[in-house]
Amino acid sequence: MQLSEFRKRLIEGRVHLANRELLINEYQHFNSITPASPFEGVSDKFKEIFGDIRGGKTVLIVLLAIVFLPLLPMAIVVFAIIVLTTNRSPEWKGYDYKHKIAEPTLKLFDDKLEMTYHLDSKDLTDSGIGYTDALIEARLLRPLRKNHLDRILSSCSYDWYNSSNPDSFEFEGRKFYYEWKDDEGDTHEEIMFNGGIYKFHTNFTINGIINIMSTTTKKTLLSGEKETSVFKYIQNKDELVIDTENKEFSEVFDTIATYDYEAYQYLTPTKIEQLIQLRRKYFLSIFIKGNVMTVTIDNGGYNSASASSISFVKPSFRSKNPVNDLDGRVEGYRKALLSIYELKDILIG
Repeated sequence: MQLSEFRKRLIEGRVHLANRELLINEYQHFNSITPASPFEGVSDKFKEIFGDIRGGKTVLIVLLAIVFLPLLPMAIVVFAIIVLTTNRSPEWKGYDYKHKIAEPTLKLFDDKLEMTYHLDSKDLTDSGIGYTDALIEARLLRPLRKNHLDRILSSCSYDWYNSSNPDSFEFEGRKFYYEWKDDEGDTHEEIMFNGGIYKFHTNFTINGIINIMSTTTKKTLLSGEKETSVFKYIQNKDELVIDTENKEFSEVFDTIATYDYEAYQYLTPTKIEQLIQLRRKYFLSIFIKGNVMTVTIDNGGYNSASASSISFVKPSFRSKNPVNDLDGRVEGYRKALLSIYELKDILIG
């Protein structure tokens, strides 16, 4: 497969050097208005402790760990309070980190990269419902509680509206969850989805839909483990259940399609084996409509393209070495983008 210049730059780690210098200056300015961590200097102490371990003071360190380990939950609470109560300047509070730091970091690789995800339900359904409901209808997301919460952790796209560009994609890291309080007033969290949503343009166009859903196993009293679907009940009688005659594939996926011949054209023996390999590591589901493939991968996401891998969250405390910190973010974004294309090449290439 012939790679574009953009993909070659990603693989080699080449960035726009002049823009990198401008970004370093902006990041250093942001770092100067960011409050210092109250624990600044603690990391040096840890280095000293680990040095003592190598120097033979292991027994003392282990004893200290035993003494202080029960205090860890309290320490976490104290740290959270410190984070919430640290004084922050109005300049820091009003700083547009996403558009001044995060997105320009992405654009070091190519100007067509954007920190956005288009919530277009027409990629999934013609019913005109909202995007989250469309994900559920397309059996890419399990049914949610009515009072659920959701949080966008990452977002990224590349030349999405140019469907002829084989590099076009969209990615969003998202968390759907539910919070509830017990009788003692303690808050608990039930996570319903915490992973990645990926969109790719296919190199083919279908007339109906193809839906490939991961199944899960459920233990029963009499018959051992049984494969069950965790997604919305299939009510559309116009969609056909697809039998690939591959036992392992049918144990980990349920497949339906409007037209069986379109499903079989996609589910070649090679593709079936690739999907089985993916399912051994990831809980993924696939929906194809027209020339758009939408994929959800729960429990983190795919490889380095995890739910929070292309984050635009503003750092709470300043960095001791902003240049190294920025370079680390650039490398993290690069690995995430490479993983997105790795997934695309498996599913479509």
